[in-house]
Amino acid sequence: MPRPTETGLNPVRKKLADGTIRTYYYDRKTGKSLGTDRARALEQIAETKVPGQPERGTIAALVRDYRVSSAWAKLAPLTKESYGRYLDLIRDECGPMKVAGFRPSFVQKIQAKYGDYPRKANHIVVTLRILFGLAVKQDLIPANPIAKPGLLPMRARDQVWSPDDQAEFVAAAPSERVRLGFMLMLYTLQRLSDVLAMTRGQVEERDGRLFILLRQQKTKDRTRELLAVPVHRDLEPLLRDRLADKSGGLLLVPSPTGRPWSRRNFSRKWDTTMRRVTLRRARKLFRLGWSKDKVRAELAKQHRQRRDLRRTGVVRMAEAGVTTPQIAALAGWSIDYTQRIVDTYLPRRAEVALAGMLTWEASGTASPSSNVVRLSSATPSAKKRASKRK
Repeated sequence: MPRPTETGLNPVRKKLADGTIRTYYYDRKTGKSLGTDRARALEQIAETKVPGQPERGTIAALVRDYRVSSAWAKLAPLTKESYGRYLDLIRDECGPMKVAGFRPSFVQKIQAKYGDYPRKANHIVVTLRILFGLAVKQDLIPANPIAKPGLLPMRARDQVWSPDDQAEFVAAAPSERVRLGFMLMLYTLQRLSDVLAMTRGQVEERDGRLFILLRQQKTKDRTRELLAVPVHRDLEPLLRDRLADKSGGLLLVPSPTGRPWSRRNFSRKWDTTMRRVTLRRARKLFRLGWSKDKVRAELAKQHRQRRDLRRTGVVRMAEAGVTTPQIAALAGWSIDYTQRIVDTYLPRRAEVALAGMLTWEASGTASPSSNVVRLSSATPSAKKRASKRK
């Protein structure tokens, strides 16, 4: 799917006296100032898209009420931005619809319309479920008609970046900063939004080891604990070079202008790099005599996405024998959630088993007389025979 290119916002970046860059948002149509909080600015833009006040009892009114509810206020800014896109879509497509007239069969229509994009279809349905939960609290309907909606099945991605994939991307990256962004996502297990917000001040050195201190942006404010992520040895040279480079301001991964990256612009650089990687791979395969259809199928098989990086880091640590609590401490997840991620996304279990066997073998062989208890000698019958011999 093409990325959205129009938000209605006009961002204006200004350099403050202390050298930091602050972004001010304005309504692109009216020029009205919307403050410095992007999520709140988007909310204000969304509110102006519907002329007048929506009629009570309609889905459009539910969308409005949810945006001013305490549940919405507790969401992290990035979560609000994500939910906001689906709220706008729901309001635009079925805003005038009466809540009381909604039927569960409408979910099937949504799934049919967005069948090629099951993730999007499921997000819309889940957002509707939240809205109808609010309708129950407002006594508009006696019960939520889609309290347990049937969601479209989605096969969990289990792709991970191989060392060769990583080397090809780094070699094709158009700049050192894009390479650093890639390595930070892989070796800190953080989202792109957190990586693009990292500053020099978040890096500190303890006994020769670099650490990156951060609070994850997508986590709710009351649970945004400070993480101290040790820097991997493969990431350290790039990070030290960036710290020694005084250009580009305070950000670790600034845009070419030295300002913060917009997610869309960084994604464009990412896509450019991936096209370079794909082209180089295609040329190699064609030189080997592969047909066009076979090359196309192989390239699709080898394709890796940015979101696969976090999973790759988890898989590599698990294969190396890193414990679940240790992975959770690095990723900022709960231990239970981390274990579910490991169980879901660890595709090469034979390698994990081999790593365990090698670790076992490296520990040495214990002699039977010291650490190994013979089962036969530990049974009650064996003890009885031993007493008779005495």
